This record gives sequence, structure tokens and C-alpha cells, in this order.
Amino acid sequence: MIKKYIIKYSIEFVVIILGITVSFWLNELSIDNQNEKERMKVLSSLQMEINEIKFFCEEKKVTWGNDIRLLNEFLNPKNGTFHVDNILKITTSKNRIETFMVLYRVFNPPLNRYQSIINSGDLKYVKSEKVKEILSRLHNTSLSHIETAVEHEKQLKQSFLPFLTENHPNVVLARDNNRISVNRYSDILNEAINSDNRLNAKLVLLKRYLEYKSSILQKYMINLDDLDREINLVLSN
Repeated sequence: MIKKYIIKYSIEFVVIILGITVSFWLNELSIDNQNEKERMKVLSSLQMEINEIKFFCEEKKVTWGNDIRLLNEFLNPKNGTFHVDNILKITTSKNRIETFMVLYRVFNPPLNRYQSIINSGDLKYVKSEKVKEILSRLHNTSLSHIETAVEHEKQLKQSFLPFLTENHPNVVLARDNNRISVNRYSDILNEAINSDNRLNAKLVLLKRYLEYKSSILQKYMINLDDLDREINLVLSN
């Protein structure tokens, strides 16, 4: 009789243990599946944002490149002779010409998805340390370098408008004078640059800042490509 009870309760105990084990295993499996879904969601979101940032960077690359081209036409014209036609190949707007001297260009790539992932703690679902390392390099180190370069450009450009107003008011006034064409405006600015070493030096320094900023942008875009490749690699495995 006792033996029967022992067998009965032993079987019930084993059944309970098996039930708990299976329940625990199913729960772990459910958690793993949910984590995998979240991981895919985070990586896909980052990938979408990469495409947006690439588009943003390409636009900045073109704009900053045109700023440098304009500066080169005024500072280092081909064969040493200034040609308005070369300016017109880049822009036909007086405002656009003035912009490279007095307005700094902010760098604010679309990072809403990345910031949301960081703030929510969802980055924990990304298992790849390589992806995390590139993300940090891209959005912390590289971005910080560009922001510093933009700040230096801003400080320099903030000195341009008062300098031009005081020393070359004809350049400032010509910009809003509808009777003065972009051709004539370009000539007026070129004459001011050639007659004033201080203005020339400011523009030379600005050109250095812009070239440095563009080189950092190129590194930022390389890191962006690295991140894109690594995420594609993770998603394919």
C-alpha cells in the first residue's frame, strides 16, 4: 500500500516538475522570440535612418563643395584671372554668394530613431558589439568633430558682416540693389577682396575651415557606410 502511494506521488511529482520545466522553457522561448522581433525592429529602424542620413549628407556635401568652389573662384581663379562666367556656373544668385561669407551652415542629421532607441533602452536588443561600436563612433565621435568645425566656422562668419558693413559697405548695399546684376555684384566683391588683405585673409581662413569640415563629413559618411554594411551582415545571419 505504502509502495503504491510512493509510486503515485512520485509520478505526480515528476509530472509537476515536467510541467514547470516545460512551462519555463516555453516562457523562455517566448521571451527569445520577442527579443528577436525587437532586435529586428531596432536594426530595421536604424537601417531606415541610415538611408535618410545618407541623403542628408549628400546634400551637405554638394552645398559645402559649392561654397568652396565659389571661394576658389574669388581667391584662386584659373590662370590668375577672375571670370564672372565661372561664378554663374555655380550660382546666379547674389544671396547665394553672400551666404558663403556671412551664414554658417548647421549640421543636424535626422537622428530621431537613434535617439528614441537610446532613450528607450532598446539598444539592449542589439547583440552585435560591432554595430554598437560603430554607432558610438558615428553619432558621438564623428558627429562631435563636425559640430566643432561648424562652431569654428560660425565664430569666423559672425565677424564678417560687421567687417563688411564697416569696411566694404558697397558690397553689402549691392546685394539688395535690384539694379546691380549678379555679374556686377561678383565684380564688386572681387575688387574688395583684391584691395583688402584683411578680407582676403578672412576668406582664406574660411576656405580652410570649409575644407576641414568637408573632410570630416567624408569620414562621417565612411562610418555611415560601415554601419550600413555591418547591419546588413547581421540581418543576413
